[in-house]
Amino acid sequence: MENLMPEVSVIIPTYNEEIRKDKMQEHLKSIGEYFEKIGKSYEIIIALDGPTDKTPELVKKYQQELKNIRILNREENKGKGYTVREGLLEAKGKIRLFTDMDGATPIRMLDRFFPEFEKGADIVIGSRDLEETNIKKHQPKWKELLGDFGNILIQATLGLWGMKDTQCGFKAFTAKAVEDIIPRTTVDRWGIDFEILIIGRKLDYKIVEVPVEWNDSGDSLVGIGGYISTLKDLFSARWNMTIGKYQLSKKVSEMKK
Repeated sequence: MENLMPEVSVIIPTYNEEIRKDKMQEHLKSIGEYFEKIGKSYEIIIALDGPTDKTPELVKKYQQELKNIRILNREENKGKGYTVREGLLEAKGKIRLFTDMDGATPIRMLDRFFPEFEKGADIVIGSRDLEETNIKKHQPKWKELLGDFGNILIQATLGLWGMKDTQCGFKAFTAKAVEDIIPRTTVDRWGIDFEILIIGRKLDYKIVEVPVEWNDSGDSLVGIGGYISTLKDLFSARWNMTIGKYQLSKKVSEMKK
C-alpha cells in the first residue's frame, strides 16, 4: 500500500460477483484511473461478505494487477450493513466512500462531492431522485415504484424529511463522521443507509444530497426478499431510536457495549 493515510478510501461491499467479473475489473480499474487523473491519494477496500463463488480468487488477482487494493476477506456472510460498517471503520482515508461493485454510479461523480466537503459537509450522498440526476438506464418499473414508496415510508418513520433518496449506494463521509456514527449502527443488512443518516442527523452532522449519474446494471442481487429485510430494518431503527440504543448523548468511547 503506497498511501498509509490516503485522502480518499473507497469501500466496496462484495458478495458473489463472479457473474459480472468483467464489469468488476472495469470498475476497479476506473477507480484507480480516476484518482491518478485528479491527483488524490487513495485506497480501495474490497470487503468480502462471505462469497460462495470465485469472487475471492478474482479480487486477489485484481489486487496483483491494480494499485492500492486491500481485501477484507471474511468467509461468513453477515450482510451489506455489517460489511459496510467493517470497511468504513477499517479505512484510513480523510474522506470515505462506499459504493457498489456494479459501478452503477461511476466514480467520477465524486467530482460533485468534493466541493460540498470543502464547504463544510460531513456526509454527502448521491441521489437518483433530484431534478439534475441522470438515469442512463432505469430499474424495472416495479423496483422504482417500490423504491418511491419505500422512500416516503423511510422519511415518515425516521423523520428524514427532505431526503429524496436514502438508498443510493454512493455515500461519502469525513473520517470524523465515520468514527462517531458507524460504531453506533446496528443494522447488518440493507437498512444501513438510513440508519447512518438518521444517526448523523440526530448528531447534527451536515448532510448534503447531490444528483448523480446512475445506470442500472440489470443483474442486481437484491430481490423481493431484500425489500422485506429493509422494511424490518426500518422499524428496527425506529425502535432503536425510541429506546435510546444509539446513545446519542455519549461519545463513542463512553458508550456501553
